[in-house]
Amino acid sequence: MGVYGGKNRIGFSKSFGLPKDVILLFFLALWIGQSAWAQIPLELGDYRTISSGDYNNPAVWQRWDGAAWVAATTKPTQSNNIFIDQGHEIRLTANEAANHVYLFSASTPGRKLNLQSFELRVYGALRAMETIGGVFFLNNVTSLLTDWIYPEAGRVVFKGVSRTVVERGSWSASNINSRYTVVFDPDPGATLTVNAGFKANTFIIQSGTVLQKVNTAGTPICATFSYNNQTIFNGMGPYGDFIIEPGATLVSECSAPLEQIIRRSAAVPGALLHVKPGANLVFLGSEPTLDVADFRMEGNVYYRSNSGTQRLVRRVLSSASKPNQYHNLLFENNATKQLPDSVFVAGDIALLNGGSITESPTYLRLNGDGMQQIINWNLNVAQVEVHKPSGTVLAFEDVSIKRNLIMRDGQVDFNGFDLFVNTAGTGGLFYEGGQWLNLHRFHYQNPPTTLSETNGTFPFEDSYQGGIRKVQFLGNTNGGNLRVRMVEIPGANWDPNYDDNDGTPILYQLNSYFEIEGLNAGPGTLEMRISADSLVVFAVEDLRIVSNGQAAPGSHLVAIDPDQQWARRTVSLSEINGQSFTVGSFGPLSVLPLIWKDYEAIQNQNHITVNWTSVQERDNRHFSIHRSIGGISNFSKVGEVKSMGDSEGEQKYAFSYLESFAEKNVFFKICQHDLDGKSTCTPVFRIRSAAEQFSESGISIWPNPYHSGELHVLFPQKFQTSHTMVSLSDYRGMLLFSERYPDGNWRTRLENLPPGMYLMRFSDNNYTETVRFWKQ
Repeated sequence: MGVYGGKNRIGFSKSFGLPKDVILLFFLALWIGQSAWAQIPLELGDYRTISSGDYNNPAVWQRWDGAAWVAATTKPTQSNNIFIDQGHEIRLTANEAANHVYLFSASTPGRKLNLQSFELRVYGALRAMETIGGVFFLNNVTSLLTDWIYPEAGRVVFKGVSRTVVERGSWSASNINSRYTVVFDPDPGATLTVNAGFKANTFIIQSGTVLQKVNTAGTPICATFSYNNQTIFNGMGPYGDFIIEPGATLVSECSAPLEQIIRRSAAVPGALLHVKPGANLVFLGSEPTLDVADFRMEGNVYYRSNSGTQRLVRRVLSSASKPNQYHNLLFENNATKQLPDSVFVAGDIALLNGGSITESPTYLRLNGDGMQQIINWNLNVAQVEVHKPSGTVLAFEDVSIKRNLIMRDGQVDFNGFDLFVNTAGTGGLFYEGGQWLNLHRFHYQNPPTTLSETNGTFPFEDSYQGGIRKVQFLGNTNGGNLRVRMVEIPGANWDPNYDDNDGTPILYQLNSYFEIEGLNAGPGTLEMRISADSLVVFAVEDLRIVSNGQAAPGSHLVAIDPDQQWARRTVSLSEINGQSFTVGSFGPLSVLPLIWKDYEAIQNQNHITVNWTSVQERDNRHFSIHRSIGGISNFSKVGEVKSMGDSEGEQKYAFSYLESFAEKNVFFKICQHDLDGKSTCTPVFRIRSAAEQFSESGISIWPNPYHSGELHVLFPQKFQTSHTMVSLSDYRGMLLFSERYPDGNWRTRLENLPPGMYLMRFSDNNYTETVRFWKQ
């Protein structure tokens, strides 16, 4: 044990019979060998400090001329390496630039950089160093001194080409007092590599890609992003923001059991991770971890591991938020992707390529207010909740749910595929609102023994008549696997020529109908209801449930509820299978299709366009368009449009004219005029001005989804369209084209695109807007 003491070290050498001078030479050679690899070679034009002072003052610098240090005559620029030596503090009085930045970090370094509110633009790397005998050596620790680099209003901005900007052998996150903002803003397409722990107050990826490495030089470590620990910044609570701007990307190799990707400290989470719309966050590790108090993953999040099983990102600290809310959730490469116990998605879910997706079991909530796609994934999880205040979920394969489907609101477009609910037999359907579009068949596996308004309502959309054609079952079943299909046929039969079972003549029947199968036969009856939503019903009590071209089995019940307009019937469980059911009526003209399917008025500067769609026009002469300014009591006729004639389907109309409005509250209504002089009008609706559209979404494009033909673009007034570029990227971030707007053949390129989702970016000299573009 005594061999490490001074006297015993001599004895130790004697025990081997070696002279003391040999031992000393050995340790000297060892020290030189260990230090020589870290010596920093000087380059022509390097700068070093000789005193504290302002960055732009040549008197504080010396310049290396290739043989000696000489007095500087100009300040350093982006082509020069700079060395800020022990005891020297350099202050910025304007934005400045350098290549490599070396900061003395050994004993008693003193303050090094006072950024004030300016930027030091770094075109090389940020490195720690020490000085031995006038020679510079790399140092692998940063100074613990308060305000070593400060203040938080100042920025270190990494510019230029692809390279490593911090390296484990010359940087660390040891300075818990780091007080500055780091910005990554390289050239387009460039990648900046972070290969050491990095600490600051804020990190911003402005452009390009930042690659966060797992450093394997020695014990593997994650190049964790962490934040200032001083209690003046939110005490010991969450602190520090990490922001990824639109078009920028963070790629992380880190994975447990290594340290987190982002945190404030080992015990405290960061404050914010904001992946902005159009930004990208890519996880390569099989078990990524990340601790922040506020996750805002509004852009694209990729899981891109190539082998084994990759779990979705999770927290380590209980004080951090659970990272389970995404906008676009995207999977690539061969690893099996394992979903956590809950995932909330406001955008798309896409299996772009590679391995399968498994669950934990998983509760999946689809809650965006716009279009959401489920791409290349046969969704099959334990529970799904649809909670969309607006917009549509698009499925492109069958959807299977092992336990519960919770329909709160919003639309699901199944594109002709099937929906399976409760395949595991321990759940069911819970319906509060919303509707199903283009559903081929609904499979209710192991339905509850007692069906109610909550678990027995199936909201099919009527694409021809409009509205939600709900079918509802109430009562006890004998088990089975219920299958419901809505067969959609345009129009209605105005002369069915048959009677109901009680002898009542049926005078009207929708051509579309439901097919019911799969319930076990036996004793008992169910009450069946079908809604007449979006049909003009003059007398609710005239509604009946009928079969396609004949009376339905069972007995008529009086229709109820003027709002839902339920046609009702009792049907025996021994008769229901294999039958068709739809809405009929026995009152003359008691049911008429609603003529107004949709309507809107759009203002683009002084161009006013009124659009509307009619359904099943009969004996219509023309439409008149009326406008009221400042309220709804001053309507004046502004135009007429002739009817296209009788039709069983949809007919689309548009009326355009020129008018300028100083008043924001401008209202319209459209009136339909029959050949016999009768008329009906739409409800009053307000014009959608450009200002209102811009406040919500910036640039507007339509039609979107787009198939072919003209694509319209509506710009905010702040845009200079004569200096605007339009570019298109796919979901992997690959640039497909970039051209000047409105010139070029970019619209032709759009027609030739394969179907899918894209990002369209418009940029002028001052502003950039990104719009999600769907090609059908």
